[in-house]
Amino acid sequence: MDGEPDVGPAGDAVAAAPVRVLICDDSEVLRQGLRTVLRSADLAVVAEASGPAEAVRLAASTHPDVALVDLDAHGPATHELVRALTATGVRVLLLGEATAGSDLVDALRAGARGYVHSTVSPQRLVEAMSSVARGETVLDAAITGELLHRLDDSRRQDASEAPSVAGPLTARQRAVSELVAEGLTNAEIATRLQVSRATVKGHITVALRRLGLRDRTQLAIYVHRAIQPDGERDARSSGG
Repeated sequence: MDGEPDVGPAGDAVAAAPVRVLICDDSEVLRQGLRTVLRSADLAVVAEASGPAEAVRLAASTHPDVALVDLDAHGPATHELVRALTATGVRVLLLGEATAGSDLVDALRAGARGYVHSTVSPQRLVEAMSSVARGETVLDAAITGELLHRLDDSRRQDASEAPSVAGPLTARQRAVSELVAEGLTNAEIATRLQVSRATVKGHITVALRRLGLRDRTQLAIYVHRAIQPDGERDARSSGG
């Protein structure tokens, strides 16, 4: 059942392997602070890099699950680093003080799985790392609306990447999708709706397939552009 530990051949619980992390930041002081936070939460920091070339080389040799990349240190070149890291099979989480500007948009379009502000709490950072390692997308709630609007505008300019609407969603799929757009993780959605994580994942998978979308980011954009206005109209028509 969902939430139960894995069990080995002898019936003993098998501890999940810790998330393997690569830190990419040009500040040794910040790398040390991040290392302390992550290791205190039992995440395995397997490599640290001060620059893009070193980060890509270490990602290829150490095979981390997630690369935590300082967005502010690399600026416009961040999207190139993200693309190179993603090519090695690592998922990228961006950390920085950026607004929803072009650098962040370009990095997300290049394959980054999320962004958290540099003022994020240690607990939230660890949760974000774990969520990205599971294949989820994490976006800082403070800029989600503006960021998705910019992503939507950017994708509208590229017809080949514009999402297609393949069919309607059920009420439950719509509810889950709206919570994805709010930036909630699968675990948080499961708690909110009082269902299992597996159920949440299933609804997201079906919603993506029905709407012809690739990932959670595109689903969130669809919600902001289409589902929420429909939901507001439904509420008004029902007297809500």
